[in-house]
Amino acid sequence: MKHATYEISVCHHTAHLIDVCITVHHPSTQQQFMLPVWTPGSYLVREYARHVRDIRASQGEHACAVHKVDKSTWEVEASADAPLVLSYRVYAYELSVRTNHLDDTHAFFNPAAVCMHVQGVTSALDVFVDVPVSWHVATQLPLRNAPQHHQSFDRWSFCAETYDALVDAPFECGSHRILTFTVAEIPHYVVIWGHGNEDAHVLVRDIERAVRAVMAHFATIPYQHYYFILHLADGMYGGLEHSASTVCLCDKWGFARQRDYERILGLITHEFYHTWNVKSIRPAPLGPFNYAKENYTRQLWLVEGVTSYYDNLIMCRAGMISPQRYLELLADDISTVQRLPGRHVQSLADASFDAWIRYYRPDENSPNVSVSYYVKGAVVAFALDVLVRTLSQGRVSLDHVMRHLESTFPWTQPGIPEDDTVQRIIATCLGGHQQHIDAFFEKYIYGYTELDYELLLATIGLYPHWHTAEDPATSLGVVVRQDGTRLIVATVAPDGPAATAGISPFDELIAINGARIDQQRLKARLNELHAGDAVTVTYFRRDELRTTTCHVAQTQPAHLSLVPLPNQTDEQLRAYQHWLSMPVWEI
Repeated sequence: MKHATYEISVCHHTAHLIDVCITVHHPSTQQQFMLPVWTPGSYLVREYARHVRDIRASQGEHACAVHKVDKSTWEVEASADAPLVLSYRVYAYELSVRTNHLDDTHAFFNPAAVCMHVQGVTSALDVFVDVPVSWHVATQLPLRNAPQHHQSFDRWSFCAETYDALVDAPFECGSHRILTFTVAEIPHYVVIWGHGNEDAHVLVRDIERAVRAVMAHFATIPYQHYYFILHLADGMYGGLEHSASTVCLCDKWGFARQRDYERILGLITHEFYHTWNVKSIRPAPLGPFNYAKENYTRQLWLVEGVTSYYDNLIMCRAGMISPQRYLELLADDISTVQRLPGRHVQSLADASFDAWIRYYRPDENSPNVSVSYYVKGAVVAFALDVLVRTLSQGRVSLDHVMRHLESTFPWTQPGIPEDDTVQRIIATCLGGHQQHIDAFFEKYIYGYTELDYELLLATIGLYPHWHTAEDPATSLGVVVRQDGTRLIVATVAPDGPAATAGISPFDELIAINGARIDQQRLKARLNELHAGDAVTVTYFRRDELRTTTCHVAQTQPAHLSLVPLPNQTDEQLRAYQHWLSMPVWEI
């Protein structure tokens, strides 16, 4: 049987180079190696092969010819009766949750961006990681034995059942802090690289609260241990989920102010919820993976949008944020959706499918033609939850649907087909109402129909109050950014005053009615006008001075508060309390 061993060294940190050596036993005569172009959970082709250098192959003392087949695949001419050794280096100096970062303080790497796949190897993989003496290695892969000390490094030995398991296991190496807690007799490790204004023990306490609340949401625990790998860096933010770990990049100064801290906790809760929703409950195209190209699905709204709905809701249910604060966060999501003209152009299903070319590559026109399957997905998930609760008269909720999906689509089974399976499962949970569910999906997931927020919120005794108190009375229909002394047009709303007058993104606004403007002066001038008033706008396009006439429009409500209805019924109050309460499962 063809077998492969990976040796990874992070001992030479000054050049930020990771050394990789792959030994293949019983290789093919034309043995191929392929480095993934993307990593699961981050739906963009990232071309990790661009960081690969110094590729060599040998069998014993005999050098083997290496040919590059395509942008991320190499082929080695070898003999089948001797072990084949492929060695190469990977440049690692990008601090993100999906790439690699090596310096004198730590080494973090995603195997998708480091470890080539050996064609034809289907057996378990031996993985050896060499680190400087006194460093530790944290990863979800099982440790084979205690680290072996060599003269200048320590060697850690792990086992990956498959290449998928290897790709799914990020590595944090260094002198990081490790704190632990236990839930359901399962150890959880909080691995912290970096220092800021955090209180590590308070952070661990709150992570444990999130773990308990998410576990209560589902029926099973799909791991035997779990690692929270936290990178603390100035002003940074991001997360990536794995089956028994998550990597979260957090602002090192984001722990003192409550709003900043709850954002960090929301990120951690979101990524932990993914342990079930995407690592187990998943669209069929998302596992097993094709690492050589895009893996398309129209269901990212389910795995990301539903997770984005539940992260804050679960924090509320766990007492980590107040109900009032949760309503503010939900209102912010609704406001974000309603501010985007793209909601009239792109459906949630299409946003999911086009993630590879749109979500991770936003430009000045993105707000006009696209929506976020995270934010709009969360709002539509809320609407779906309310619908399910209403149709069942409070007996069934989206919580029940997620549990049903959990039992129907465990990781060991094929994922959710790209058809109406989710709709049929919801109807099964309800014991009927297929027509209502199909209509909901047709309007709000596959279509662009606007949600009726007033009717939706009334079900739980709330009312949407839109207001524009902090905004100018009128608008040019642009979003601007101050670039030093220059006021630059960032985006232009389609069919708005500026678009009609010929103003485009990247134009530099100079004056209104002959008076110089900056960001504050622009607001002041717009506050003096009425809808329909004509103003002369002077601007630069590149180095060409231009003048045009705009007829300003009434500012659309941009801020939302969710307030209690003045005369809530007992039924509405019960629905509200049940919605914000931990689900109680029948045993």
